[in-house]
Amino acid sequence: MLKTIQGIYKNGKIELAETPQGITESLVFVTFLETKPSQWPDIIMQHSGVKESIIFESYRDELLPPKEIEL
Repeated sequence: MLKTIQGIYKNGKIELAETPQGITESLVFVTFLETKPSQWPDIIMQHSGVKESIIFESYRDELLPPKEIEL
């Protein structure tokens, strides 16, 4: 039986998002996915704008992070 559970690798350890039910011991394969930034780059957030772009500046705190590609 194959079961997939999401987790995070941090400081040499794997933290699972949930505890697998009915499995006390099993062989596992770990695949590391490429991480994408979840925030706008600092250069964009530090942009002070120009005199003509007041509209953009008024919405700075409402910007959503870029959408990540779902695998």
